[in-house]
Amino acid sequence: MMLAAAISLILLSPARADPLGESLLSIENRWAIAAYETDGCKQVRDLKRLLDDVRGLRRLYPQKPETAAWHGIVASTYMDVKRSTSLGREARDALLAAESIDPLVLKGRVYAHLGALYSKVPSRFGGFGSKTRGIGYLWKALVVDPEGIDSNYLYAELLVKEKDYPAARTVLLRASEAPVRPSHPKSDRARKQEVAHLLAVVQAHLDKRS
Repeated sequence: MMLAAAISLILLSPARADPLGESLLSIENRWAIAAYETDGCKQVRDLKRLLDDVRGLRRLYPQKPETAAWHGIVASTYMDVKRSTSLGREARDALLAAESIDPLVLKGRVYAHLGALYSKVPSRFGGFGSKTRGIGYLWKALVVDPEGIDSNYLYAELLVKEKDYPAARTVLLRASEAPVRPSHPKSDRARKQEVAHLLAVVQAHLDKRS
């Protein structure tokens, strides 16, 4: 009877909070706002504060691939703003750490961001960029999440850089059809806007050729 009563109490008690999950969702929402809805000095300040926070969260949960993944994503975004090679290395190392713990974390987003990072960072003057590694990681991202908005958009960015506009259009159309995830509305809607903008750029290039 005592065992039955204990089980009943557990079943009737409210679900335990998930502090890590809540922290990661907060980081993702703050990242989406900083990356897509702010600019100038405020963007730099918000990304710096966010990077400090995600570094701290990773120290609390060093074995969780999600914390390493978001460390890398935030550092990579901050790198784009600051044009800092050291931030690029920090982003790369964090994403590689996430891959080593669980390569499928965030449903392939680690692969997608590693691919974009290796593709955009220069290989000269101490850089670690590699088009070959970038393409390899982006293909891995598409294998894991073939319909994903991040994997398709970031691959399309590379195709545009290579001036392969017909292939980029196909990939962007696929990205535009990706549904907005209920738990990730801010980041997905912002990415949809990026997809629409890049698709317009690609279509303009194709119209010039016709």
